[in-house]
Amino acid sequence: MLKGSFKKGLDFTKRNPTILYSLFLIVAVTGTLFFNSYYSLQKFQVTSDALLKSKAVLAENIFRILGSDILKDPTLLQNKLDRIQEENSDVTNVAVFTRPTDEAPFSVVASTDHEIIGTVVEETSLPYLIAWQDARIVPAFLTNENGKRYWNVIKKVTDTDGRGLGLVLFQLSLEEHDAFVRKAILQVYGVAILSLILVLLLLMNHMRFFRYALRVTKLEEVDRMKDDFISMASHELKTPLTVLRGYIDLLRDSIVKPSAPETEKQTTEYLGNMDTSLLRLNNLVEDILNVSRLEQNRLPIGLQSVDIGIVLGDLAKEFSLLAKNKGLVFQYEPEVMPPVTADPERMKQILINLLGNAVKYTAAGKVELSAKEVEDTVVVTVADTGFGISSQSLEHLFSKFYRVKTDQTATISGSGLGLWISREIARKMGGDLTVESIEGVGSHFRLRLKKHSK
Repeated sequence: MLKGSFKKGLDFTKRNPTILYSLFLIVAVTGTLFFNSYYSLQKFQVTSDALLKSKAVLAENIFRILGSDILKDPTLLQNKLDRIQEENSDVTNVAVFTRPTDEAPFSVVASTDHEIIGTVVEETSLPYLIAWQDARIVPAFLTNENGKRYWNVIKKVTDTDGRGLGLVLFQLSLEEHDAFVRKAILQVYGVAILSLILVLLLLMNHMRFFRYALRVTKLEEVDRMKDDFISMASHELKTPLTVLRGYIDLLRDSIVKPSAPETEKQTTEYLGNMDTSLLRLNNLVEDILNVSRLEQNRLPIGLQSVDIGIVLGDLAKEFSLLAKNKGLVFQYEPEVMPPVTADPERMKQILINLLGNAVKYTAAGKVELSAKEVEDTVVVTVADTGFGISSQSLEHLFSKFYRVKTDQTATISGSGLGLWISREIARKMGGDLTVESIEGVGSHFRLRLKKHSK
């Protein structure tokens, strides 16, 4: 079975190359996103490692090159600073500050920027004061000069006894790092735009594919409905036509053969049965016409205020006799109900269909008609103790041409259109038609209509 299903799917794919194109786009989009993430992570990892290594080497170089005795020789100190800048291209400035006393301001005694040598740093410069107060604290902060970012770190230089000798400032340029980030962002944007284009192509392609699939599904549904209609029509039309032909032959014989006269009673019976068959044919044709009108939105529905109590009372009288003739109990307790917004004839059409089904599909027990107010609606319930409906059948009960097929319903005629038509009409009147049923117990059909508002 699985092999057969796979072969069918493969054949369908071969007949529809669009599916292969869709699969290619899916793989392409997925692969692009994966490559983008993988590449970005790998590049970020490599760059971060390089930056960390650079900073580590830079710090090591600074603390190795600078010693506690380096401040004693300004010339040697300046040479060391120049050497630091030469060996570390990211270092844009290294400066050494000293102060004669704790009350005196910091002054630059050596710097890779020769122009600032000898300048004084104001006492209000907080990072310098923090570093001077505690050698364990290494203030670090970012500055932005002419659109370029710099990472600044200040370190206190002490002698062997821990006394402060001065401060060292080194400034690291983040230009290369920022350039990489900008490049990475542009790459991500490029990949994202490419992915978006691929996804849009995928969606456009799938929209065509879905339209095709929907068209195929619609054609299959139409074909199935055609088969259902032919099956239903052949059955529903054949029986009354056969009956009509039989009675016509009998009546013809009574005219052609006066020697075998029919009694007036028999003739009346024949005509009555013929009328019943014609009514059945008329109802079938009317159902088919109503389906067409509803689908084309051409069924006339005139909404107005309707006294539902009068309609229910009239129907109760009609169907109580019908139920009694079948040996059923018909219950209806008249109650005062507010007027509803509906088309009186269409509402009666729905209730006649529901009550007719209740009597038809109930072999013994009772049929009950009731109504009650529920918020801004009036709910009419038609309940019976009939055959009931299985949960599987309930899912399709309001489908066109669908009939519950059991041993009990096999001999009961019907087009399978009544409930679909009834619910469509109820919804067009602003209401709805629902059902609750348990197989072997009975059914409750509820017609919900809006109260009439002035």
